[in-house]
This record gives sequence, structure tokens and C-alpha cells, in this order.
Amino acid sequence: MKQLALMASVLFVCGLAAVGCDNKKDEAPATPPMSTTVPGGDKMAGGDKMAAADPVKDKVDAALKADDKLKGAAITVEHKDGKVFLKGEVADNAAKKQAGEDATKAISDAASTDKLMNTLTVKSH
Repeated sequence: MKQLALMASVLFVCGLAAVGCDNKKDEAPATPPMSTTVPGGDKMAGGDKMAAADPVKDKVDAALKADDKLKGAAITVEHKDGKVFLKGEVADNAAKKQAGEDATKAISDAASTDKLMNTLTVKSH
């Protein structure tokens, strides 16, 4: 008889727990919905893939943009296979050298061992 009463109690408690599990109207979702928009509002290629942060590329980009000697230069930065590529066009050899120095320092500041590939071209006058 005691076993029957114990089993009835256990089933009653389990039933209450099961009923309580369905009451989620006031709870926030467990995870936020996935967004395909990156900061700045741009949609990602591939729809649902998020952009991976690249601190080395970001530091080099920031260093080049912060240098007043390089204002107006059309420089793009690519980072792949252990190399940082500077591409584009600058006004003169001094600007190309300055961009290389800025990029080298930024790579070092990022604690990276990547190699700099300065493929900038100088505008012909």
C-alpha cells in the first residue's frame, strides 16, 4: 500500500512539473534570432554566415586611415595565408614607404607574425 501511495505521489509531482514546463509566455527566447546583417547594415554574402573578425587587418586599416600623410590614398588591405597585402595606388614613393611602415607597426601591435606584402603602385605623373 505504501508503494502505491509513493508512486501516486511521484506521478503527481511529475505531472505538475510537466504542466509547468509549458508556461513560457513571459520568458525571453533562449537565444536571440540569428541576423545576417553586420554592423553598418550590410548584408553578408551567403546569407546566414557572420563575418569573422580580423584584428590584424582591422589594425592595419586603422593605422593607414589615421596617417595624415596617406589621406586620399586608395589603399586596400587583404589578410590571408599569413600575409598582409597592401594594394592600390599612392601619390609617390614616400607615401608607399610610409604605408609600409604604418602597416608593419600595426602588424606588430597586433602581436602577429604575418609578413607584409607592399604591392602599392605609385601614380605616374
